[in-house]
Amino acid sequence: MFKRRRKSFEQAHGLLDELRHVQAAIANGTIPTPATLRPLWLLQRLLVKEITRAERKVRRIKSILKETQDRDGSERSISLMSQVEAHRHLAYTWRSFGDAIAFLFMDKFALRQVYYNTHNTSAKQDAGFLSGKDGLVGEWAEVENWLRQGVPTLLTDLTNTIRHGDVCLMIGPDPVLIEVKLGELDRRGRQQRDAIRQLMNFFENDEIASLRGLGTIRRTIHQSPEIRYADVMEDTIIAASRTGVAFESPEPGLWYVAITDGSIDVDATLGGLGLGRPIAYLLNETKSIRAWAPYSPFILSIRDRESSYRFIWGDVIVFVIYDLDELVAAAKLRGLTTTLFSRDQDSVFELVEPTTRRNIRLAWQMFDRLAFEFTSPAWLLATTVERLDAQAVQSSATSEEDRLTATEPVF
Repeated sequence: MFKRRRKSFEQAHGLLDELRHVQAAIANGTIPTPATLRPLWLLQRLLVKEITRAERKVRRIKSILKETQDRDGSERSISLMSQVEAHRHLAYTWRSFGDAIAFLFMDKFALRQVYYNTHNTSAKQDAGFLSGKDGLVGEWAEVENWLRQGVPTLLTDLTNTIRHGDVCLMIGPDPVLIEVKLGELDRRGRQQRDAIRQLMNFFENDEIASLRGLGTIRRTIHQSPEIRYADVMEDTIIAASRTGVAFESPEPGLWYVAITDGSIDVDATLGGLGLGRPIAYLLNETKSIRAWAPYSPFILSIRDRESSYRFIWGDVIVFVIYDLDELVAAAKLRGLTTTLFSRDQDSVFELVEPTTRRNIRLAWQMFDRLAFEFTSPAWLLATTVERLDAQAVQSSATSEEDRLTATEPVF
């Protein structure tokens, strides 16, 4: 389905590239104007068009499917169901461009907060279909009103990540959420309003007594800037398009693998890396099941247009592989002992300082950034050690997932 929308993809990709320059200029002190924000308006207008188009296709095919289930055989039904899924995935891909806008203008750790409920740790339900939404006209008018004032603004329903508010003002690292409602608020509307107030309170004060049911939460910053290898991943995909398979290892224990030749033996290829305790991420699978959020979207990380297109369409298989033995060895050099946990645990590892028995754990959700955001595992270890060094002696292990809430932006 996506190949038929190649022209729209190229247009969206080009507008996103323009927005990179706009954001860089704003970061350097340039005051945005309606003229400079025109690419932002154009890209959102394109996304509205493409998302509603895909949703109309879903509705039409489901209508046919309902009749087919009564009149035709199962083979036809399966074919139609496959088409429904393809158009749903197409809408998800267009919303990934919306995510790219959000992550380009705002802090990714702050954006994580607007993906989840405020009363528990579950992801907030998405808004559903954009087409046919009663308030869409008013929400789009609100976006255009702010853009005319030179304020970078995003319609939240164009993203997979921002699940609170209707409109988001992108005037700093933290999202400023606006709920566009006409008339008196019903119970659901009041709940949405209260959730936004909670989030805004947290963003403004860097602390809140309770969020997601996790008690007092505070934000702190990392001492060292994040290290990412998205450019290396991109180069690996480009190389694979020429040779059929490509490998890159940007740091010890970390491997990027891209395969475009269908005759390549994947198991033999990965096994040939000779890793001790490898953990492998097939990025195509995460994309296919539409589970990339709340991480920075692949469309933003993979800047090369053809490489991004190949990955979206599935013409390239992409793995990120890390050898956990390297993590254990690196921690040992710091005088720390490491305990590794399985995927069914909240944390991936625990570090213990033998003398003081200070300890800390890193949650899988943070660790998985090495795959979905191409973050350096060595940097992840270093930031975990930062927190271990900063904390007081504890009598029992404390999960970094729990502490994370108290130390955004770890996630």
